[in-house]
Amino acid sequence: MPKYKKPQSLLRDSFKFPIFSDLPEEPANGVNLKYYDGCLCEFKPRWHWCFLGEIVDSVGLERVTLRVKDKDGQIGTIRLYTDDGGKVLQLKIKKGHTVAVLYGEQHCFTDMTVGIRVEDASNIKIIPCSLEQLLKASDDVAVLREGQPTHCGSCGKADCKALVGVQWFTTKKWGKCRECFSF
Repeated sequence: MPKYKKPQSLLRDSFKFPIFSDLPEEPANGVNLKYYDGCLCEFKPRWHWCFLGEIVDSVGLERVTLRVKDKDGQIGTIRLYTDDGGKVLQLKIKKGHTVAVLYGEQHCFTDMTVGIRVEDASNIKIIPCSLEQLLKASDDVAVLREGQPTHCGSCGKADCKALVGVQWFTTKKWGKCRECFSF
């Protein structure tokens, strides 16, 4: 996707919203102190981060598996290891929609592929718009002055799905992690 010029919108921040290859590995494979605070017994997120990807394919046999494209066009895998195997999300999963995964980590699956393993359903959300639309809505919000009406720059609607998706992110403080977010 093309790079956006200043001011940088929240969702284009490459640390808070990393591409797949920049996600930290699971702490069991080596702790990335850029993302985690650690002690001998546990590791907690130091900062908030969220992976964003556009769904390009999905399979839902035993558990839901998504193939997604990140902001740089890299294809990755997300597998849902929630109690129901991700079945509750199946009706929302559509090709072209965006998936957001809070605190996503690179995980090596038993088939030797690397992807994101989601165990907590409150850490994943499907946003019913393309990644490009979501990023554009984030860009629009970044250039608004306080008090200006919020309308989507693409469709002109105040209730645009992309704009609604961005508003959840913009209401959070994405600095130091004191308490983890959930959807």
